[in-house]
Amino acid sequence: MPSIKDRATSLLMSRIGKTAHVLSVARIGNFLLEIDLQLPQALPERSTQHLKCEVAPYTYRDYTVASWNTIAQTATLIVDCGHEGAGSSWALGLQPGDEVYYAGPGGGLHQPSGAQHLVCIGDASAAGHFHSLYLRKTAQQQFHCFLQLEDPATKQLLQMQVQPLSNNGHYFTDLHEWLYHYDFPVADTTYYVAGNQQMVVQVRKSLRQQGKQVKAQGFWG
Repeated sequence: MPSIKDRATSLLMSRIGKTAHVLSVARIGNFLLEIDLQLPQALPERSTQHLKCEVAPYTYRDYTVASWNTIAQTATLIVDCGHEGAGSSWALGLQPGDEVYYAGPGGGLHQPSGAQHLVCIGDASAAGHFHSLYLRKTAQQQFHCFLQLEDPATKQLLQMQVQPLSNNGHYFTDLHEWLYHYDFPVADTTYYVAGNQQMVVQVRKSLRQQGKQVKAQGFWG
């Protein structure tokens, strides 16, 4: 039986919900899906905005818009399907022409800072979040993305280059080795951390202990 919160969300969706249509679905590596949507209206020009999608009756998931086209009124989602759940099952079942019921956009709290170096750290669920930041950076800013991925051969997500990190227990070791290798200047680097709550808390704590500027956002736990 749906909870009171689920029923309240469903009532709100019935009032503000919109319908998009799936244009295409493509795999990126083993467990990431690139989903292109035709929207009924254009999205604002800001990064890390998300759509609240109905993935099952009384069940909703937030997905960050990885890229968008204001003229064509399209949006691209990158969905991590590497774990079981209502969202993964929904995304894996989508076909071109299917309807997607959503509300939004919302969010958009993370925007590129004025630092020379923008460094993103997260798991596969943060891929779209970071790509949207990448699109909003200036041409002069250096952008680095470290992602914990099931497929270590994945080196690019849409237009964004990525440095895949191991997903077998050596995540933090690999991450610190890469950060040591790059040696980003503390005063001119902003770190963005997103994904699993526990991972976000650990990475944020470690970076802040080193005096680094961190913007963090947990998605799931």
